[in-house]
Amino acid sequence: MSPFFRYGLLRILLFFLVALLGYAVGMRALLLVVFALVVSALLSYLLLGGPRRALVERLEQRTAARHQKAAAKEAERQRSGRMSAAERDAAAEDADDDAQRRPR
Repeated sequence: MSPFFRYGLLRILLFFLVALLGYAVGMRALLLVVFALVVSALLSYLLLGGPRRALVERLEQRTAARHQKAAAKEAERQRSGRMSAAERDAAAEDADDDAQRRPR
């Protein structure tokens, strides 16, 4: 199961469990929904750290792969000479900007 669906399913399950608990103690309507939202958010922060980290790692991997693929395409385009001088200058500026924004 993908980390996205696992984390989402666990959050939804936690929400419904908290809502069921609130309903069992007599909460109804808006109070029940607000209680379930707040308590399940706090509990998910405390209890779902592992699935959340797995989700973040997966998203970071996909983002890095997408950036590498785009950089490879751009490098190939530059090598093939199909870029105008203005496009090459813009690509160089983008690369410099990206290098400065990367965490060190």
